[in-house]
Amino acid sequence: MKIAVCAGEKSGDALGQELLADLKKNNENIKIIGVGGSLMESEGLKSFFPINEISYMGLIDPLLNLRKILKIRKNFINFLKKESPDIFIGIDSPSFNSGICKVLRRDTNIKTVQYVCPQFWAWRYGRVHKFNSLYHKIFSLFPFESELLKKHGVNFSYVGHPLAKNLSCDSNEKELKKNFDIPLDKKVIAILPGSRKSEIKHHSKPLADFINTYKKENSDVEIVVALNKESDLQGELKQLSKKINVIYNSTQKVLAICDLAIVASGTATLEAAILAKPMVVIYKSNKFSNFILSNFFLKTKFISLPNILSQEKIVFELRQNQVSGKEIFEKVELTFKNQKDISFKLNLIKDSLLVTNLNKFSNALKEILEK
Repeated sequence: MKIAVCAGEKSGDALGQELLADLKKNNENIKIIGVGGSLMESEGLKSFFPINEISYMGLIDPLLNLRKILKIRKNFINFLKKESPDIFIGIDSPSFNSGICKVLRRDTNIKTVQYVCPQFWAWRYGRVHKFNSLYHKIFSLFPFESELLKKHGVNFSYVGHPLAKNLSCDSNEKELKKNFDIPLDKKVIAILPGSRKSEIKHHSKPLADFINTYKKENSDVEIVVALNKESDLQGELKQLSKKINVIYNSTQKVLAICDLAIVASGTATLEAAILAKPMVVIYKSNKFSNFILSNFFLKTKFISLPNILSQEKIVFELRQNQVSGKEIFEKVELTFKNQKDISFKLNLIKDSLLVTNLNKFSNALKEILEK
C-alpha cells in the first residue's frame, strides 16, 4: 500500500507522526510519501517541500503569499499524480489540502482522507456540505463534532486526540526543572507566543510589556518562553532576553513545569488543558484579517479549545486590542487566584478526548480502498 500525506504546520506534523507510526506498525508493506515536518521525517518520511513554505496565519498573510502557495500545491499535485498512491491523507491545513483533494477526486482514482475535521463549526459553516465530494472519509478529533457530522451525513470516524493519550500528566516536574536549571521552589510562568513568525511578531510587544510589569512586582518568578526551532524572539521580546529563560523544542516540558501559562490560541491551549495548567489565551493578528473573520466568518463565541470543548468560559481569552501588557497582567493575577478551580475543570477535558480507536487507522483505510 502506498500512502501520500500532507501536513502544513507544526501541530499537523505531531499528528502526522502518530499516524505514520500507527500505519507502519500495522502494515508490513507500506510506502509513505508526501509532506511533513521534522517529527514525520523521524518516522522515515522524505518531505517533498519544507512545511514552513505554506505555514501562514489568518487571511491576509496567506493572500500575500498566494501565488507562491498555489505554485507549490500545483507541483505537489503533479507529484502525486505521477506517484499514484492508493490514498492521500491531508493532515489538518484544510485550506491547502482541500484543493489537493478536489483535483485528485476529479482527475484520479486516488482515495482522499482528511485527518482533523475542518473547523466548519467555527467559521464558514457551509463547507460541511462539500465534505463528501472532497473526502472519502474524515477522521475527527473532538467528540462534539460527531453530532454535527452525522447531522449532515458526512462519512467520518471519531478517533479522539492523540495528545490525550500521549501527553503525561505525571511528568517529573522536579527533574525537568533541574534539567532546565530552574530552582525547584520558583514559581514558573510559561509563555507560548505561537509557532509562526507572524504570531510572535503580533504578540511580541504586549508580552514584553507584561513581563516588564510583572517582573517589577514579582522578581522571584521565573518566566520561560517556549519556542520551536524554526522560530526566534522578535521585537521587544528579543530585547528582554536577559530577563527571561528561552527554551526551544520543549513546549510540553515547559508546560509541565509551569504554574500558569500564557498561550497563543491553537493546539498549545489543548496541551495546557490536558496537563491541567491554568492559562490565559491570547490571539492577535493582522487587523484587516481579524475584521473579516470576526464580521463575516467566525461562528463561535470562543477562540480557545478548552472553552470550545467545554462550551463555557473556563480560561480567559484576550483578542486583538485586548492583548496588552495591562490586560494580560490582570488576567494572570485573576487566574492565579482561581488556580485550583480552573485546574479541576481542565482535568475533565482530557477524559472526553481519550483515544478509543486510533489504532484502527489501518483498518479504516483498508475499508476505504475496498469500496
